[in-house]
Amino acid sequence: MGAVTALTQTLLLLVVFVGLALVLRWAFGNDRRGVPDLTGDDFGLLVEVAVLPTAEAADVLAKRLRDAGIRVTVVLRGAGHRLLVFPADVPDAKLLLKGSP
Repeated sequence: MGAVTALTQTLLLLVVFVGLALVLRWAFGNDRRGVPDLTGDDFGLLVEVAVLPTAEAADVLAKRLRDAGIRVTVVLRGAGHRLLVFPADVPDAKLLLKGSP
């Protein structure tokens, strides 16, 4: 009787571990991205709308975009500060930046 119970418990434990492994693989193991971004130019969902030479200029234009209700991120890459916005905000941001002095 004891051997059957121990065998049943071992099999049940094995089934639980295999089930847990499959659930974790399904939840966290499907990274379908292609080649990793080694250049640092991939900003995910954000789109670049302007490149400025100084942090002060980038801050002024970023404040102007924020005042208009556009979410903006400023990133330093290479020799310039980039203004990044979400794709839905690109037309409004470009229109607002086009009118900037």
